[in-house]
Amino acid sequence: MKSKSNLIGAVLCVFLLTACSKKILTDNPEPDATLYEINHKEDVSLVFFDHNQDDGLEKHLNIYQRFAEAFDTIQDVHVFHVNENCVIEFRNYGYYYFNNHDDKLKSGMILSNGVDKPILVTNADKYIETYESYFKVPFNDKVYYGKLRKAEIAERQKESEKELKAKFKVDQNYADNLIKNSNVSYYPKTNAFLSCSAGKVTAKAFRDSIKTTKSFMQIETLYDKNGLTKQYSTIINGVLYSEDLYYRNSYHLIDSIVRKNENGEKSKDVFKYGKKQFSIISVDQKNVMIAKVFHLNDKFQCAKSETVNGSGDVVGVTFFEYDEFGRIVKEVNATQKLVYEYKNDQEVFYSKMKIYSIKDNVLLSENIRYSEGNKDIFMSKEGNKILSKTVSSNNPNGCTKTVYNYNSDNKLSELYEYSYEN
Repeated sequence: MKSKSNLIGAVLCVFLLTACSKKILTDNPEPDATLYEINHKEDVSLVFFDHNQDDGLEKHLNIYQRFAEAFDTIQDVHVFHVNENCVIEFRNYGYYYFNNHDDKLKSGMILSNGVDKPILVTNADKYIETYESYFKVPFNDKVYYGKLRKAEIAERQKESEKELKAKFKVDQNYADNLIKNSNVSYYPKTNAFLSCSAGKVTAKAFRDSIKTTKSFMQIETLYDKNGLTKQYSTIINGVLYSEDLYYRNSYHLIDSIVRKNENGEKSKDVFKYGKKQFSIISVDQKNVMIAKVFHLNDKFQCAKSETVNGSGDVVGVTFFEYDEFGRIVKEVNATQKLVYEYKNDQEVFYSKMKIYSIKDNVLLSENIRYSEGNKDIFMSKEGNKILSKTVSSNNPNGCTKTVYNYNSDNKLSELYEYSYEN
């Protein structure tokens, strides 16, 4: 992230401000100003700005460096450094603008959660405190790891290792209910078209509709005779980038997923099942830690999920509600509420999903699904504006044949072509 952030910081400085502004953070764009877009919906963006003064910036720059190093490999946290006059457009669920042209403000930090209006803090002593209170997570960098923190993490590792060794008797009834009702990504709803998930499925990406320009990515999924995932591989520029191998018990529940990265390094996600929950424990050469916990209700539906980082901190909690047919109707986390609607009582997949802000219950965007002949259309909208559109074309067996992704200008951004080998 450090090299990435320095590069982006350099790029940002090219975009000079051409008009004055009375506010450094506003809902309105500058007239005649060239904008740099930060388009990371639902991701964290941290912008450190200064005017390249020699004095009084040591603490500001030191903390920027700490953030840049801490999130060097974290894909959903973006750290920027701006030391020239710029206008930045935050494309969250609503457009917000950062105008770095106020000489009275020598330096500061802007925090964006990718959803709400970003916030500004100009006191370097408050940067970390504001980050922790705004995102409700501790700032875990190398400076933070003191003796107390190390002891805390060690204790969590012991708890994770204890969970790894725990025994729970799984029977066929338990497994059938979990697979059928849990409604999590590892156990999705049963595929109505078994031929779509039998053998090998390959998805190749292209940048144009006539498939003359290949994209860099290819996805290969291998299924067993029951239509369950055996192997998931990502190929970048013709070279294996990552590979996930799925191991299951005699009841078809996942025992573990062994992952291999582009360097051949292996790690493992171990699944541990209990009466009211199941957990995923991440195991690599350096660490053993619970990574995800799914809490189940009496119907084996996932009622709550917890996401845990590598230090054992709970960094995300989501609650789920279901209708009488076992379909998800509401999903709530710290910042958003997702409400699902279905066309009729028989539909398994939602026809509309609306996203609301928890803060003020304002509708942020909505996703719409519908079918036209052998095509499935998915649209993401913000008010009357279409943010993106996906059109899936299906073959006579009902399996996905091609997927066309369009941007907000209705221009093709990527095409995926699917092939099936039994």
